[in-house]
Amino acid sequence: MSDVHGRKREKNTEEVIKARKLREAGKIKEYNQLVSDCRTKMENTQYDAETFSLTTKILQWNPDYYTIWNYRRILILDQIKNEPEKEKKSYQNELVFFLQLIKMNPKSYWLWNHRIWCLQNMPNPDWDAELLLVDKMLTMDARNFHGWDYRRFVVSHLLNKSQDKPAVVKQEYDFTTRKISANFSNYSAWHQRSKLIPEVVSSMTAEERDQVAANELELVQAAVYTEPEDQSAWIYYWWLVGRVLEEVELLGAYQLKDTPLVPRFFDAKNQPLLGKLYPFSSQDRECASVWIFLLENTCPVKNLVLDPTTTILPSSSAKKIPRAQWNINITEINKGEGAYKRVEALKNNLKNPWTSCSTKMYKDPALDDQISWYNLDKSQLLKDQIQVIRELLELESDSAWALQTLVHFLNQLLLRTGNLEIYSEIIDILDKLIEIDQDRKNRYIDQKSNLINLY
Repeated sequence: MSDVHGRKREKNTEEVIKARKLREAGKIKEYNQLVSDCRTKMENTQYDAETFSLTTKILQWNPDYYTIWNYRRILILDQIKNEPEKEKKSYQNELVFFLQLIKMNPKSYWLWNHRIWCLQNMPNPDWDAELLLVDKMLTMDARNFHGWDYRRFVVSHLLNKSQDKPAVVKQEYDFTTRKISANFSNYSAWHQRSKLIPEVVSSMTAEERDQVAANELELVQAAVYTEPEDQSAWIYYWWLVGRVLEEVELLGAYQLKDTPLVPRFFDAKNQPLLGKLYPFSSQDRECASVWIFLLENTCPVKNLVLDPTTTILPSSSAKKIPRAQWNINITEINKGEGAYKRVEALKNNLKNPWTSCSTKMYKDPALDDQISWYNLDKSQLLKDQIQVIRELLELESDSAWALQTLVHFLNQLLLRTGNLEIYSEIIDILDKLIEIDQDRKNRYIDQKSNLINLY
């Protein structure tokens, strides 16, 4: 028998394998009997110490048995009801029990759920101690998303009781900086950072916010240069560039020939013409990017004038109301009889026209914690980041994430400039991605097809 890491390797003879199977069969039989006994006692409402002991034994074997955790909670609540003086001690014992089991599986959903349940129900939990605990756990495994999720839970309670909330937020922000600096490949730390930044900058001036944005860009650029194939920093990069506050833009106004419909391609909701306004392809009457204005008559309209400062609502917190009046020529489109019939069918489905609201700001629930928080010029920002990615591609020419990000940023710039040279470059990059990234080949083909249809 040879030595492996200081331990002698056993020879797997038929006798050894047979003996091992017998031992395992005995353990399985014992485990199944414990489960059966526990179920019987719970069905008979025997909420006593013996039943509680059975849940302990079962969970020591299998900490992911969520039904047994539910039984255990029923037993704890029954004990507290009968002996309220033991409430705090009961929950403290459970927190200790968690520490014994978490070593077996640090990513067990049911273990973490049980600890959260205990803290939510016990009187006066020590949230500072919980933060120290999760600090230690994330030191052992910095990318354990259960630990990060639990940390957010603990921090939310620390914020509720704190007299200095900005200090708590800053402490968490610094914690993510340390974890990211230690290892850029930490999606949970980047995600936590995205949740914190809106709070960090909430009391800052516009100049200070822009400086924070510049610092964040520098950090994430260092990350993608260091580990260009790790997706966590790239995802944060996309999020960060998307958080600049922009004005609502009127991108165009069009009328299908010989119809009273004027589709309007912009994030706004009012007009000076006689008719009714409907959101196009949106279930929410308060939020859409394309709007259909149904004229009261079919007289051709040549010009559209809007005063966005008094009449529009931004479709999300990522937009702000522009100061200048919109004045744009309406383009007439002739798509033939087939298009006319489709428009007539569309007219019959238009319901619930938009009406003016008392509020002047729409709150997009999907962006509650993703508000735009800095004011750099978006077009210039995109040009700067495109240059950064191009320089990276000189070093890592086949980096799929770098190429995807370049497509994304170029797409955003194309929307703002209409420069068709950008369109050609995007097509070329997508062709390269189709060739080098076979796992996502069909996605790139779809992107290319959509782009060709648009332009």
